[in-house]
Amino acid sequence: MAYEGNMHCKKNLIKLCVFGILLFSNLVCAHNPDLSNIIISKTETGQIVIQINSSLTAFQQEVNYINGQGAYKSPEEFQDLVLNHFKNSFSIIINKKDTLQFKNPKVFLGHETKLVAEIIGLPETVNAIHLQNKLFKDIYNNQSVAIFLLDEFPKDKYTLDRDNNQEINIELVNGKWQKRIVKETNPNLKYGLYLTSILLAAVLLYFVKKKRKSTTL
Repeated sequence: MAYEGNMHCKKNLIKLCVFGILLFSNLVCAHNPDLSNIIISKTETGQIVIQINSSLTAFQQEVNYINGQGAYKSPEEFQDLVLNHFKNSFSIIINKKDTLQFKNPKVFLGHETKLVAEIIGLPETVNAIHLQNKLFKDIYNNQSVAIFLLDEFPKDKYTLDRDNNQEINIELVNGKWQKRIVKETNPNLKYGLYLTSILLAAVLLYFVKKKRKSTTL
């Protein structure tokens, strides 16, 4: 009985969190094209869904920037362009190898516009997440907050912006979610290789000119 009571309280808490997040989305995102949020959660029927919320203005600015003014003549055409942009600019990769698929994506127009889709292909165990959202990358100073409401996922909020190339890259280390460190080539090594290439090119050019002079003589 105590276990059932705890589970019931947990479910109510999750519902309350979802309600609070959606309310915050309606109040903030609907009035600011710079802000958007990504919410991944589970429905009562067990479906894993993603919802992306932002102002209608933000979606319009991106669609017009990519396709040009007058690219759509009806709300339906606009929705199709938004979905096409979503397919080309949004991705989630789990465990560095499992690319999630999005089933039946739909756009709900309004002062705050929502893009909702079912997530397919989520593995049972999650130990690394790479999420990239370039839906609003052309909007100056854009920020998108990712919120995970699933047991296997981190509880922290993550902000995607220009500073992190509109993506989050995290992994589970000793039971804690941490940013993945992408190994880059040592800048000193890069610089050394660059100088070496220039030197070799200069030497080669010198011998080519010298050979031409000797041939002329």
